[in-house]
Amino acid sequence: MHRCIVFFAILTAFLPGGTILFADNTEVKHQIAFFTPTSENNTYWPQVYAILASAAAVLQTEIMVYEFEVGDRFAMPDEGSRILSREPRPDGAICSVAFGQVKPLLDTAEQLQIPMMIHGPLFDEELPALGYRPRSVYSSWLAVYSQKEKEKGYLLAKELIHAALESENPDTTGGIQILGISGDHTWEGSLQREEGLRQAVQEFDQARLLQIVPTFWTLTESRDKTAQLLLRYPQTRIVWTASDQLGIGAALAIEDMGKTPGADVLIGGLDLSTTGLEQVLEGRFTATVSATLFSYVEILIYLVDYLNGRDFLDSTGTYFSPSTHVATAENAARYISLYSKYRDIDFSLLSRSLNPKLADYDFSLESIEGALKN
Repeated sequence: MHRCIVFFAILTAFLPGGTILFADNTEVKHQIAFFTPTSENNTYWPQVYAILASAAAVLQTEIMVYEFEVGDRFAMPDEGSRILSREPRPDGAICSVAFGQVKPLLDTAEQLQIPMMIHGPLFDEELPALGYRPRSVYSSWLAVYSQKEKEKGYLLAKELIHAALESENPDTTGGIQILGISGDHTWEGSLQREEGLRQAVQEFDQARLLQIVPTFWTLTESRDKTAQLLLRYPQTRIVWTASDQLGIGAALAIEDMGKTPGADVLIGGLDLSTTGLEQVLEGRFTATVSATLFSYVEILIYLVDYLNGRDFLDSTGTYFSPSTHVATAENAARYISLYSKYRDIDFSLLSRSLNPKLADYDFSLESIEGALKN
């Protein structure tokens, strides 16, 4: 089953059945389908959707978001192909995929000549059937967007280990004992995040990685699994989590045991979401690490520019990754402040088709701040 969220331009209402409408009198030139897996009561994607909606208004684009349950990896290619095929067909598509979902979606997109951006990373074993790279076998496959997942997992782990070593009571008699609450293994990004965690642990003689457990990204799973692991490993000092939502679940489990998250046990997440940033400012998280929520606007702008006749290939190539940011108590407020102003950002200034004076793309935090309307 999937849930459809329709974006036009400005939020007007939350309608029954989970549909959100954005509408005003803006002329709509393009319609783009956005496919993504999600989890129960997800705290991340709704924040992304709100920013995308504001950008879409400026870019004269209608976005239709289709959410699919993480646990059913066959739902997206089956239903996604039907969505792409029905009238009116979208002008383009952005797909956040798990293992086995790429080829059937690309087969449909190629048949219908619908330009598609893939949100990876992809498993190496998937690549031969896809021609290894975008625009080779599948001309409609424009590019792959991937955050630096291994780097994210690594930087979060280092931040947490440093915090443990610098704390007032750095009891390392049995080593700094670390648990990992990870995501779904049908997504390559989960495995890369874990790889980053392991690499960081290897760099510290005091660090001990006890166990990593996968989840389907839900707060409830994280709370339950963290509780079980803390009973097994009562000397745990760090719980590294693969998302901010998982981090909140871990924090609740720590509190359930009468301990204080951020003091007795250190926690961090991998979303850089407003939810995670607020946890950092409250002292419950040590850090949250990721590309900013605006990175999805980068994908949208590339696709809109392509549809407007301005190919991004010369600037970005067919694989691109946004910068990774580490948010701690020292700088979390900056991200929260900018996120809160997303409605005041003139995203057209970041588009080469809508801003012909723009020599090259720049989606740095400074560039986004510079696009704020006076």
